[in-house]
Amino acid sequence: MKKSRKGFTLIELMIVVAIIGILAAVAIPAFLEYMKRSKTSEASLNLNKIAKAAKRVKGDIGSYPDKDGAVAPGFITGNSCCGGVGGTQTNKGGTVNNKCTADPDKFLDKAGWQQLEFSMDEASIYNYSFKGGATAFTAYAIGDADCDTKIATYTLNGTVTTAGNPQTDIVPPASGTY
Repeated sequence: MKKSRKGFTLIELMIVVAIIGILAAVAIPAFLEYMKRSKTSEASLNLNKIAKAAKRVKGDIGSYPDKDGAVAPGFITGNSCCGGVGGTQTNKGGTVNNKCTADPDKFLDKAGWQQLEFSMDEASIYNYSFKGGATAFTAYAIGDADCDTKIATYTLNGTVTTAGNPQTDIVPPASGTY
């Protein structure tokens, strides 16, 4: 009676390892790129919130807020939150998570931010500013989500159509800048 061998040959194991290596070489960079892009959703969401508030103000008083909103919550290093610990002013984070610490008081400028009823109450990756005007405004989300020292600036332009209706448009930074 012949004894049958069970198991895998060395060649079969090497082929499996090679396939796993190829899959990892493709999947890991794609996953890292996806993670970077997912962090940028904060900027678009908050600029959209500012746009809706500006349209509301335009409908209420007939013009956009004409006051400027200072850059807030505040840069940590250079023009980004890199090196920040997040959290709030009363309860700062304990470890570096590359987020700015929330400071809602910076949005109490008795100007643009209060008219827009906008503030950041939680840690953020981006800083926000607002340049007001009666018929047009510009808001910015400025940051470096991947901490590569390339600053990404999202721009929200608010204008009025020829029919007098408010109109907004978000312009993202160049592709590959987070």
